[in-house]
Amino acid sequence: MSDAHLSGMDASLRNYSEFVRNLPVAVYRVTVEGKIAFCNDPFARIFGFASVNDAIGFPEIKLYRNKKDRGTLVQAVLQRGLISEMPVPFSRRDNTPIWCSVTTKAIFDDDGEVVFLDGLVRDITGEIEDAGINDAPIDRFDRIEAAVFLFDPQGTIVEINQTAAKMIERDILDLQGCLFADFLADEDRQLFFLFLGDTIRIGRQEIILKLKSSSDKERFIRIQAAVVKSDGRARKISCIVNDVTERVKQIKEKTNRDKFQGVLEMAGGVAHRFNQPLTIVNNIINETLSGIEPDDRLYASILKMQTQIHKLNDITRKVGNIKKYEAVDYVAGVKIVDIDRAS
Repeated sequence: MSDAHLSGMDASLRNYSEFVRNLPVAVYRVTVEGKIAFCNDPFARIFGFASVNDAIGFPEIKLYRNKKDRGTLVQAVLQRGLISEMPVPFSRRDNTPIWCSVTTKAIFDDDGEVVFLDGLVRDITGEIEDAGINDAPIDRFDRIEAAVFLFDPQGTIVEINQTAAKMIERDILDLQGCLFADFLADEDRQLFFLFLGDTIRIGRQEIILKLKSSSDKERFIRIQAAVVKSDGRARKISCIVNDVTERVKQIKEKTNRDKFQGVLEMAGGVAHRFNQPLTIVNNIINETLSGIEPDDRLYASILKMQTQIHKLNDITRKVGNIKKYEAVDYVAGVKIVDIDRAS
């Protein structure tokens, strides 16, 4: 490679670096472990770093007001690959609280392992103001029969009525200031934070989530949320919450019935299509056996083949006679139909 060509590549890299540094949006790259690997000048200014070099290598988690938020965001990115416009409470280097909208995606290496999180950050402190949790009368919504929650933009319970407290089986006086995600099943915690972000961004949103339960019975709620604004800022999120456990149960049962009907139809079709070639193979084997002597060296092999064909006939009959769903554990958590018990 010529010196001129190398010089041209260096110039292109410098130009590209200059371009990224001077973008009017804050961009960054962090390792999965949480070290800032790259950022540009707008990112450094938002978080109060003296320079880009001052920010590189800094532990990103120290910028989060709630350290758990980083874990929530990372898990959401790893599950979805991309998170768009998620509001997160941060602190600047001087501990000044700020809110930022975060858009980030996972970057994979050649082996499919996540190595970096690349993203954009937008300061939305002027659009979101933390809601105070001590300035609202608790009984304001008690005249409403439905379960009513008021959250701050981070999902902390600001206000709640008696119906809502009863729904999550807690005393109303103990709930103010609690993080609502703590009452959700572990697998739905990340969904709740994404739901909050969508609600703030769109203004209105709806979701069904599973409540944490100490018993084996699953409980589901539907949250219908709307942003409460003041002076053009999102101050609180108002939610009407309904218990939809029975509805979800009915939907699951119908889905299972529809799936099982599909299994029955497929089983009947497979059994029907298998019968004809198996019948032909059976007839050929019988004809072959009748034409050779038992002491022939092929007789024993053909007899074994006939035994296996009979087993296939038996399996086909059972598949065609499946009347109910019975499953058995296979490998890695996968279940398969137990043909013997299902037929």
